[in-house]
Amino acid sequence: MNTASPRTTRVPIQIADSFLIALDDFMRRTRQGRHVSQSVLEMERTPDLDKLRAAAVRVTQKYPILAGRLRRNWITWLPYWELPEPPSGGLPLGLWHGAGAADVLPGSMETTDTQELLQRILMEPLERDGIAFKARLDVVTLKGGACLVAFSWSHLLFDGKGAELLLTEIGRLCEGQDAPYEARETPQPRVTFKEKLLKTKAAINRFKELALIGCHSLGGPRPRQGRGYYRNITLTPEDSARVNSRVDQMTGALFPIAFYVACTARAHDRVFRHRGMQPSGYVVSVPVQTRKRGARGPLFHNQVTVFFFSAVRERLGSIEAAAAAMKQQFAEMSRARLDQSFNALLEVMMRLPSWVFMRVVRSQFKGEICSFFHSHTGAFAPEMTGFAGGKITNAYHLPCLGAPPGTGLFFSERAGRVNVTLSWREGCLGDEERRLLLDQVFEDLFGEKRPDLLHGV
Repeated sequence: MNTASPRTTRVPIQIADSFLIALDDFMRRTRQGRHVSQSVLEMERTPDLDKLRAAAVRVTQKYPILAGRLRRNWITWLPYWELPEPPSGGLPLGLWHGAGAADVLPGSMETTDTQELLQRILMEPLERDGIAFKARLDVVTLKGGACLVAFSWSHLLFDGKGAELLLTEIGRLCEGQDAPYEARETPQPRVTFKEKLLKTKAAINRFKELALIGCHSLGGPRPRQGRGYYRNITLTPEDSARVNSRVDQMTGALFPIAFYVACTARAHDRVFRHRGMQPSGYVVSVPVQTRKRGARGPLFHNQVTVFFFSAVRERLGSIEAAAAAMKQQFAEMSRARLDQSFNALLEVMMRLPSWVFMRVVRSQFKGEICSFFHSHTGAFAPEMTGFAGGKITNAYHLPCLGAPPGTGLFFSERAGRVNVTLSWREGCLGDEERRLLLDQVFEDLFGEKRPDLLHGV
């Protein structure tokens, strides 16, 4: 991350971005690619490519940060975005067609395995022709006239909800709706450096507690250079209703995070026990949205706060006990405003070079970052029913993870259907282990075994 001329147009990062910057740099330095995710739209038919191409150009003109570069101020050493002149060609747009596709787009390339294609795109650089793009679009036509639109994006620039909002914005631009975007970042109160340090005390104490519990990941603390993989399972509306009812009964509609963290911890513990290991506990950082529900933005930056949960062995014996423990932790951390303390700690660390930042993080847990990645992003862009003239039938996120920790489990919902997404780094999770992990997930989601959901995983 280089410095730039003081006359360059600059946009400051947000506090939560600082960890993502350090993580992305860690993945780059350990040759694991970059911290890129995909948001996938499954569609009934191929979108209008003329509309999509025009929108891909307009969105970069409207938001030049999509081709921005990260720099540091050489006086304060704070990171910021350097905004370029908007690229004339717009976001990169790849065209593909599967074997037997009903609609073969002009100039498209054939792919025999759509999942393999998306996994490969996740590992490729987003930059094109010297332009530092932070996102790209790919359209894959399939049999029966169906289609996939994959939006690949850098976690440096936004989180999953931000990606949904930008996809919604691109959809509006496809329909000629180019209204000014008014949402602004929430201003941070001015406090002295001493006040910031005092505010970090609760977070530091929490990290000390977590270090005593122990942080263990399936990938281990050693970085791995293999590829990233994923499996996404979409539940039927009937099964999704059963899951949502079970979550409401166990943790309440206001605390779904508690249930899903518990479910994820127990699934990983199942694999550890299969390996003949019984770690004392697990540590997971869970992002929580700070955007107002239903708001159109802010689009960019990681608009989240973070809670650090622990899962100790004594509470993992049943999903009921684990979920109750997570709900209690969430309530205690909320009352103590630990999210504000974690933010204060990140703000103090923002000036650290990325490699120093990550060394500090990993030193807390003997080289680990956390035990696994996890998020529950809720409903995927419920306001967006179509995209570039095509109806959306399903939508979900596909994160590409680094190691450590090397594995992650993610949940979202689209039009009343729950999506369960497992992501892992090569060498961190074997085939049998993957099935065991998902078997435990579905047992906890439904309260009974569901072998029918494991076909093809």
